[in-house]
Amino acid sequence: MKKIEENSEKNRKTDTLPESANGYAIRKNTFLIVVVGLLIAVQFILERLVPVIETPVTRVSFTFVGRAVTGVCVGPVYGMIAGIAADLLGCFYKGYAINPIITFAAAFRGLAFGILLYKKVNIFRITIAAFLDQFVAGLVITTYGLFTYGGVPYSKETIIARLIQCSVIFVLEEVFLIATRKNLLAQIRKYMSVLYRTDRI
Repeated sequence: MKKIEENSEKNRKTDTLPESANGYAIRKNTFLIVVVGLLIAVQFILERLVPVIETPVTRVSFTFVGRAVTGVCVGPVYGMIAGIAADLLGCFYKGYAINPIITFAAAFRGLAFGILLYKKVNIFRITIAAFLDQFVAGLVITTYGLFTYGGVPYSKETIIARLIQCSVIFVLEEVFLIATRKNLLAQIRKYMSVLYRTDRI
């Protein structure tokens, strides 16, 4: 009789484990969706609603802050998704046709920030992320997208303007992210790790 009761108790615990784990996974996924949605909104606002300078070939903004925070919070995969979504949302808002090369640049930026800043934030990782953001995604990929699908004629002047833009933003990005790596980025990462705990969700 005692053995039967022990087996029954063991079966009850086994039966409830998948339900508990599944419930945790659902809550965690819901939390992630909400966070990613907010981060998409932050990137969209910084890039499309409050740009410092915007012309057909250049845009100076603080979108890199949104990208860095996204990378710190949700990592490369969700960072890439957020970058794509923010770019597409910006196209719809401005009435632009979707430029697949520029959208690819947005995905690349989200991936780069996620890979470099998700696990650890230091000066070396910030420098590499800023370089990939401005000179690979911005100067090379985005400029090529402007020439190919954006209707911008190929010219030396455009390339020089893009180079100046990317260089200026690179310096701003480097200085800002290094200055805030401990009191902003590190604190955000710490806060997110607490929120991901099972007893907090």
